[in-house]
Amino acid sequence: MAMLLTPILAMLLAAVATHAQFTGVISPKVMIISMFEPEGQIWLDNFSQSGLGNLTSQAIATPGLSMLYPLVFCTQSGSVCQLTVSEGEINSAVSMTALVLSKSFNFTQTYFLLAGIAGVNPRHATIGSVAFARYAVQVALQYEIDSRSLPEDWPTGYIPYGRAHPFEYPCITYGTEVFELNANLRDAAHAFAQRAQLQDAQETRNYRLLYSEMGPPYHTAVMPPSVVKCDSATSDVYYTGGRLAQAFENTTSLWTNGTGVYCMSAQEDNATLEVLVRAAIEGLVDFSRVIAMRTGSNFDRPPPSRTDWEHLTHTNQNGFHIAIANLYAAGIQVVRGILADWDCTFARGVPPTNYIGDIFGSLGGHPDFGFGSITGGRKLRSAESRRGRRGVNRNVVSLAGVEMARRRTFGAKGAMKM
Repeated sequence: MAMLLTPILAMLLAAVATHAQFTGVISPKVMIISMFEPEGQIWLDNFSQSGLGNLTSQAIATPGLSMLYPLVFCTQSGSVCQLTVSEGEINSAVSMTALVLSKSFNFTQTYFLLAGIAGVNPRHATIGSVAFARYAVQVALQYEIDSRSLPEDWPTGYIPYGRAHPFEYPCITYGTEVFELNANLRDAAHAFAQRAQLQDAQETRNYRLLYSEMGPPYHTAVMPPSVVKCDSATSDVYYTGGRLAQAFENTTSLWTNGTGVYCMSAQEDNATLEVLVRAAIEGLVDFSRVIAMRTGSNFDRPPPSRTDWEHLTHTNQNGFHIAIANLYAAGIQVVRGILADWDCTFARGVPPTNYIGDIFGSLGGHPDFGFGSITGGRKLRSAESRRGRRGVNRNVVSLAGVEMARRRTFGAKGAMKM
């Protein structure tokens, strides 16, 4: 029986057959990060038409990548590369770690474009829209009580760690709850993406109209796709429904001290960003050069005429294909803009004027969310510089002590995580 080849499998076989073994070090100007095959394939299929090179000219096998996506693809010049990390937080973190530690690449001046599809909040965007985030929030990193067991007046079963009620700030933090990106770079990427001609479909327009019944707060839902600036929620659970979506919208606002605006739901961003923060500590990447872009493929809650279950399982919103198309349409404009203005602007970087980094303050500065830096505003030193005379990393113990002491200020519950 003849085996049917997926596009990426065919690409892998072609790479083995036609590309010489890679022996150099590539220093990409732009590194595109996709999450699963359709998000990656749209770049591989269309990039050669951009005039920026052929994205499959080089295929570099890198140990530790997903068994589904074991190659990094690059143009012949190495200016642009693409990797599919595979779906979910674990896959994303492992693949990204393998990438940034690879000796085949130098990422010290690279712009990372995290480019995937997402669920979309109809209060702030619509299916097919392109969103650039300043914040990524790991909204499901909480206690959860079965919704059937809740007190009658509770809006959600999600309770922040160390707390007893919903919508309080967690007193136990893991460090991955919130990441803040370079707002100036986000604005530049947003401006580039506005040059794109976004696709739409009549079936999607028809489904959007169902949200007109929800009134003025949902006016954006019925509009055509656009390029917007709003933030992403990360959860391995693919959630849908008005109560869950509203709970995570509130969580996003609360955990960013009222600054973040939740409009896209995804499964990977916080995991990817944690790897990039750790890599930045070691001097392997520049965290001020990270762009998080998502396109809406489906609404995160139903219109009034549908139940949550019907919305998830029995309704075709017809948004997948336009989300994939617009991912490339907007993304290629960002890539083109960075390359075109490399010498004048992007080679030296886009200096941030806001805090960038994680909730701990690991990259220096003071987070404008959370409980403040656990490092006193100082950037953490690299592993090599922290090494003691006998190879003992003494700073790890002291920072863990700082975090545990902070937890104990909230009482025994904070210290014991229960």
